[in-house]
Amino acid sequence: MASILQHLRHHLNTRCLLCTLALLDRSHTPDPHLIAGLASLYKKTSGGDEGVLCRVCAEVVMHKEVRWRCQRCKVAHLGDVIPEKLSCELCQTRPLALAQLAVALDYTAPVDSLIWRFKSLLQLRMAPQLAHLMAGAIQAELWQLPKDTWVVAIPSRRQAVLQRGFNPAAELARYLAKFLGLRWQSSALALAQPEALYAQKHRSQDQRWQYAQRAFQWRSKTTPTTLLVVDDVLTTGSTLHGAALCAQAQGVQQVYGVALARTPWLSD
Repeated sequence: MASILQHLRHHLNTRCLLCTLALLDRSHTPDPHLIAGLASLYKKTSGGDEGVLCRVCAEVVMHKEVRWRCQRCKVAHLGDVIPEKLSCELCQTRPLALAQLAVALDYTAPVDSLIWRFKSLLQLRMAPQLAHLMAGAIQAELWQLPKDTWVVAIPSRRQAVLQRGFNPAAELARYLAKFLGLRWQSSALALAQPEALYAQKHRSQDQRWQYAQRAFQWRSKTTPTTLLVVDDVLTTGSTLHGAALCAQAQGVQQVYGVALARTPWLSD
């Protein structure tokens, strides 16, 4: 009990970056690069002082250190093998149809618990804070998005919306558009088969890629020159790729993608 009270007192006084992400400090918007390398950041800043992470959180993520990150799809490689090239093998052989991609978080513990609470426990109050992180990731990439850029979200299957009550990507996109001063288009992008029985997570990597090519349809009568597509969790990138292909077929010239979290790869 004493350690728990000490832990809580620590957060109330110094604001642990991870624990207060969407709980105690609603105004704090940390640099996305700090989030991406939580373990490294703790090691670098904890000499003599507490780092931006409390000791409890740091112990959980210390073994999750990012050794390398693809500069195109932003996937983090965890483990001992460090690729020599700037982009991963998949991006070299099957690149995403995106002008650029930004990712705010790596989908590892304990970050995954925040996303689980947002999506599964319906904690919608977390959406503005999570969208702030995504806005920070975009700013870190130094994108120059035109003012007439549209913001759209990856749509959810009808079954998922009925079960959950909302589309997580749409909630993030709505706030993100507001923070960036861009136009939020809630219905421009739709699923071609809203009654699809299986979510992407139940498909193999090749199946995801093939399905994404025909997964979306454009519902708006007009199209923007530039589009920003928002997703919550990015695993292979096939969903954003399919959305980009759909938009480009309608005449969109540049499609950018942003995801709240990116599933890392573990290399042996």
